Amino acid sequence: MARFQMRLLAFIRIEEKETRFCGIRIPNKPLAILLALLQLSISVASFLQVQFALEFEKVNFCFQHVYSFYKHKKIFECHSDIPNNSSLELKIENSFTFQTHFLAHDIIIFDFGLMHRVLGTNECVANYLDGGYMRFAWTIEQSTALSISLVSLICLPKPLWLLWPGLLMQSSYTLGLSVLTMATAPKILEALGGIIDFELALIFSVYSMGFAMNWLFTFVLWHYYWHRERKLMAERGIFPPPEFV
Repeated sequence: MARFQMRLLAFIRIEEKETRFCGIRIPNKPLAILLALLQLSISVASFLQVQFALEFEKVNFCFQHVYSFYKHKKIFECHSDIPNNSSLELKIENSFTFQTHFLAHDIIIFDFGLMHRVLGTNECVANYLDGGYMRFAWTIEQSTALSISLVSLICLPKPLWLLWPGLLMQSSYTLGLSVLTMATAPKILEALGGIIDFELALIFSVYSMGFAMNWLFTFVLWHYYWHRERKLMAERGIFPPPEFV
């Protein structure tokens, strides 16, 4: 049975047992756990993002989708068009209440204003698709799948199929991010070809890091799965035992 390995950007080498960054070896298991925790926090935050609404010296804690439905009777009332030419009074008010920023970012796709900046959209991408219902379901499904994968990675190496939900959801997620990136690439390149201010550099860097992190996580998780599969096969005497050196 052939061993699987791949190279990324010439200095990242992903093997079944470990990943090397500039020659530094990191076992895939702890790396997969770390990346799974990071992505799980993103997924949960997308669904359970806390809103701090300071009104009359009272702090209200609301979940993003729940708050959106309660406040606007919509599953995800996301407006990414935070006005740049607002009056100073409005900016100060928004900075204290966070009302404008609360439903202005689509965390699950690492969009903190990039799509509004390059496409000129006034709402988050999810709103243009179906009003945010798929996003709502996706955050639940991905969080569940990643939680199961973490249980498998940390304390239940068997059965191996516990990793299947995470592999399926993570592969679909990274492909979805790739489709979104390819669809918006012309506008992103056009924006980067002009004047790049700090805001554009920041939101583009966040999006790029999220995109790269999830592809790395997908590759690492798959290679770790193949490593576990090979080890399980060896225990059953189906294939020669792998070399653990």
